[in-house]
Amino acid sequence: MFTNASLEPEYQARVFIQSRECDPGVLERLTGSMYFPERRLGATIVSSVGREGMSLLYVAAPPITDAEDQIEYFLGLLPSGSKAQEASRRNRVQLLSLDDNSSRWLSTKVLDPQRQESARARKRIRDFVHRERQAGADVKLSYYEPSENLERFAAELGITGDQVSARFIELGTKSASRQLLAEAGLPIPEGTPEYRSLRDLAAGVAGLIKQGHYRQVLKLSSTEYGGGFGNAMLDLRELRLSDACGDSLTGKVLDLIPVRTVPADSKISWAQFSSWMSRSGVLAEELIEGEEVRSPSYQGVIDAAGAVRTVSTHEQVLGALGQIFTGSLFPAGEEYRDAIIKYGFAVGRRLAELGVRGGDFGVDFIAARQGTRWNLFGCELNLRATATKHGFAMATSLLGVLPDESGRLLTGGSERVYRSSDAIADRSYLGLRPRDLIAAVHRSRLGYDHGRKTGIVLHMLSAAAECGKLGAVAIGTDQEQTAGYLAGLRLALRDVAMTRTREAGVA
Repeated sequence: MFTNASLEPEYQARVFIQSRECDPGVLERLTGSMYFPERRLGATIVSSVGREGMSLLYVAAPPITDAEDQIEYFLGLLPSGSKAQEASRRNRVQLLSLDDNSSRWLSTKVLDPQRQESARARKRIRDFVHRERQAGADVKLSYYEPSENLERFAAELGITGDQVSARFIELGTKSASRQLLAEAGLPIPEGTPEYRSLRDLAAGVAGLIKQGHYRQVLKLSSTEYGGGFGNAMLDLRELRLSDACGDSLTGKVLDLIPVRTVPADSKISWAQFSSWMSRSGVLAEELIEGEEVRSPSYQGVIDAAGAVRTVSTHEQVLGALGQIFTGSLFPAGEEYRDAIIKYGFAVGRRLAELGVRGGDFGVDFIAARQGTRWNLFGCELNLRATATKHGFAMATSLLGVLPDESGRLLTGGSERVYRSSDAIADRSYLGLRPRDLIAAVHRSRLGYDHGRKTGIVLHMLSAAAECGKLGAVAIGTDQEQTAGYLAGLRLALRDVAMTRTREAGVA
């Protein structure tokens, strides 16, 4: 049921264009989002170049800061080889950066017909593809999610992409997800259809209140609002029970929604949220509650023949009202991991029945504990690579193993877990360059060690200087150890920042 990397062709080449194609307004509000295309750089180098016979061209915008230092850092994570092997590894890594720090999609930046820099980038990509194909490589375009832009570009290049066809994008909307999860046999929260007006939404919310659900989650349906950025919390517990039976309930809800709705993204107002409803569609779901509530997830892949394979399970780390993704823990809780794998696989089979082929997908769950019992609810379908992919690729490549049938990573008879965070942030990091961050990890001895098979690996390093934010994957024997690694990293970075401030003061 789990993926097997050994099934891939021996000689491969990949063009990586990790374009996050959500609403540009969301990207503008998310700190450091302009550096999203860089997030998978390290995992790509380690997982791709670590295997013999793999070359890559990694495309990013804005430019990757201290690019050579970063390449050296990530290649240095691989086991030492001969001088010839290490030279070969470096030669098989190429970076292509565009000088564009706008919130436009990376695919738009690359395919911009007006900019000479974009034209030069496309030529370099074509040259790479031609050269690698001439050498006999299996060449593919690797991207983050279904993209009409990148599908057309792949067709022009005469190669295929590694994500689901863009014609299936609508299956990933919140409303379509609910229907598909239910068809696959998953229990889902009580919810409403998709609406495009406030009055219709109020009627749907009133219907949920009549079922006893006074706390709800409003979700913009479009796939443009991924990662929880299109969610909002609605708390109507101030309504009396008698209100739920009256004819005027919908009117009261209509008045209360604008003042009782709190968007998960604190940077947007109700006026902005409501203005998107007519374009995106919106639905309401009951807020699942319990003595303990978690957000586990399943990741899978559907190959070109329609076969479904399980990749991994995770616990999502959510901030901002428990709605916005900031990181993940591997694996999902043992209490319900088998059920998640069963349900996720069922969703994959349903997608395959609908004709979905050749790409990643993920299923988000809500796990609520009452006493000793855990209840699982299918929450959302992600018809794309998920934000867990770079951490998984990094950890499994460094460890040299894939999950066993129980979903665990075992190496030398010992289990390894990991914690991945995209939100290691502090204003004191502003101005720190990637080479500063790398040096701090080396000095702290927190870095990944092949002997122990534990330690820290950084990612999205360019974001620190401008945004005071970076990411890291901590691999350990248990989650207590991984939390300790991340805490140690924060201390190491704080010391670097304080030293820089003192030196600046002396100067």
